[in-house]
Amino acid sequence: MPQNTTTLKTQIKDASLTSNVNYLQPTGFRISIDRKRYPNLEYFVQSVQHPNLSVSTVELPVRRITSVPLVGDSIKFGSVDFTILLDEDMKSYEEMFDWMQRGVNEGQVSAENRRTAIPTYSDITLSILSSHNNSVRQITYRDCIPTDLGGVSFVSNSGDATFLTFTASFRFSQFEFK
Repeated sequence: MPQNTTTLKTQIKDASLTSNVNYLQPTGFRISIDRKRYPNLEYFVQSVQHPNLSVSTVELPVRRITSVPLVGDSIKFGSVDFTILLDEDMKSYEEMFDWMQRGVNEGQVSAENRRTAIPTYSDITLSILSSHNNSVRQITYRDCIPTDLGGVSFVSNSGDATFLTFTASFRFSQFEFK
């Protein structure tokens, strides 16, 4: 496929536009959580919903105009959501359940106990894959904690061979691109 090699310049800080015209494929991702503690969650993730971001605004009242919005001073992140395939032994679901239960029962693990105790949080890395399945970009969600474990719907009258899934939502302190 021919690629456009022309570099276009914008007026914003003289940044150049990308010359990569290959589109990201919906199956081009891989998740890394903590292979020792959550191997099934990492393996069975079927989809990822990258979180939304919102900036609070300050409304400046102006005469004869309702108001003028000004940029606020904080960014609020939504949650990162996974759809996870359910294996026959329900190990992926059990890992999420145990993680959430441990967080509630034991609370946050202090810095001095991090080496001995299983932490209640973990970094999650989303690797973006090229069309050749090579990692080209990573998004790391820092200090993730599970906040929601979706239900599982068992249906006996389903005619098609569909696989059961469940959802899991995580809150995090920040994310960064690598």
